[in-house]
Amino acid sequence: MKNIQVLQGLNFYSEISTTKIVFKKSIKKSDEIIKLVKEIEDLHPVFLDSYDIKENTVYIRSKLTFLWRELAETLLNLADGKITYKEARDYAISEVIKDRIATMSIIPLLFASQKQNHEITPTALLEERVKYSKSINRLYTIGAGRNSQIINFASSSKDSKIAKEIQRDKWSSNLMIERLGLPTPKWQILDSADQIEEIWDLYEKPVVIKPTGLTAGSGVSTGIDTIQKAKDAFRIAKEPTKKHIGKTWQQKIMIQEQVPGDDYRLLVIDGKLEVATKRIPAFIIGDGKSTIKELIEETNRDPRRDTSKPTHILKPIKIDPPLLRLLEEEGLTLDSVPRKDEKITVRKVASMSQGGITEDFTDKVGPEIKYIVESIASSIHAFVVGADILCKDVSKPLTKDNGGIIEINTKPEVYLNLYPVIGQQREEVADVHIEKLLKDNKTKKIVVIGQFAKDIPTLLKEGSIFGSYLEEGDVIGEYKENSILINSLRINSNLDKEKAIQSLKVNALLDVIMIHHRDWADAESTGLGFDKIDMVVVKKDLSSNKTYMRMLKKYKRKGLIDKIKII
Repeated sequence: MKNIQVLQGLNFYSEISTTKIVFKKSIKKSDEIIKLVKEIEDLHPVFLDSYDIKENTVYIRSKLTFLWRELAETLLNLADGKITYKEARDYAISEVIKDRIATMSIIPLLFASQKQNHEITPTALLEERVKYSKSINRLYTIGAGRNSQIINFASSSKDSKIAKEIQRDKWSSNLMIERLGLPTPKWQILDSADQIEEIWDLYEKPVVIKPTGLTAGSGVSTGIDTIQKAKDAFRIAKEPTKKHIGKTWQQKIMIQEQVPGDDYRLLVIDGKLEVATKRIPAFIIGDGKSTIKELIEETNRDPRRDTSKPTHILKPIKIDPPLLRLLEEEGLTLDSVPRKDEKITVRKVASMSQGGITEDFTDKVGPEIKYIVESIASSIHAFVVGADILCKDVSKPLTKDNGGIIEINTKPEVYLNLYPVIGQQREEVADVHIEKLLKDNKTKKIVVIGQFAKDIPTLLKEGSIFGSYLEEGDVIGEYKENSILINSLRINSNLDKEKAIQSLKVNALLDVIMIHHRDWADAESTGLGFDKIDMVVVKKDLSSNKTYMRMLKKYKRKGLIDKIKII
């Protein structure tokens, strides 16, 4: 659209990518357009660095240009009266943003990438959202060129396929834990409910019965101490597996001795334990006059539980059969009125997806448990692992009396570790995550302004410009005259410039990426292309333009451009 212009990377309006939106009439700070921009800004700094209004043009400074390109159309429709403010807001936040950036597990990683001046590029998409496969909308390439990495929430291209297959099935992950000689509660697979009678006396009570291939506490029953309860639990575990009939690995049901203690999620990044978090089952606190149902509804009004926004760090407490069964076991109903300050636990499972809360325990983890979870993550070759343990004292070794390892996850919801309800916030761990993820991403980013008689790779080989700046054998990808070239060979042509540049960024073959702009006007209309640039090459007859050269030197002083060459 002509009234939406994206300036990618450093540009001559801002050091941050800028989306220009041109409206039919002047925009004021009090207009609904700005109200919606501010509401998005308030979600998290990742979405918007700043904005300016100049008559009928709004300048949005955000490195998430792919997001603002799509949101710009919503703002234009709002300005034209085609949709109401509520419709615009709901579509922008509850559909577009939530679709692209689902939860707080990805937001801090994108924000860390921004702060470290790494490129963020949709891996498989540009403007379009593919509604029949939401997961593809949430893949992002961080960095550019060789050793850039794809992230999907906390999971990434650095997690081995084997790790993902092992962790998804509690059967295979338990086998791996046992193979490493690490402590795990006694367990086995159940072929049928009738088998429970045969093996019942082999297990200390209580036991847990659960599906091996489901997540979020689905189908899990705990505290089982009779054969009849165990058979009922088997049927409860079987029910959610019916949704996955075609996947045999999700059909298995396991029995396991229930270990004592509290529930902890330990987050390991690149082989090192970074955060430990205690997970507390959902509960309500009585006020002496409200029913349990009313207290749950009041608890769910906490804005941190608002799942319509991707920035939620808690989930609502759902009133469902497991909750009602637990209340019944305690002699309670939804209409019961707890005493003032009385704590009523409404979940047996300490799952965030079922309304639980969290407490930071990072500084209390003992060295034995630390070595256990680091051993698992390293041995399955997973860059990120969320390891779940149950234990009485997380500072002491895991034993039959103190607890054991329950399961592992290579795609953990890391927001529960980074944003505990109780204790120290750990958002800085996202910075560590990105630093480790991209430690080998050294692709050089070069911007060329002006048209040269000889192409830059030829001059590079002659050593007249770069000398030993680049290494022999480097694979060089270029955007030049609407074409993509690799090592001076034309790969494709007649390409949109913005899309072509993004294509080079996600190409992990490249040691060097060059973007050619015909002249200053070309560079001004699209942005230089990168958030941080190793070298800008300017043709000598263009260097007399003091305005543009002054801007380049300003960015060099700020460390956003490493070298400027005039030839």
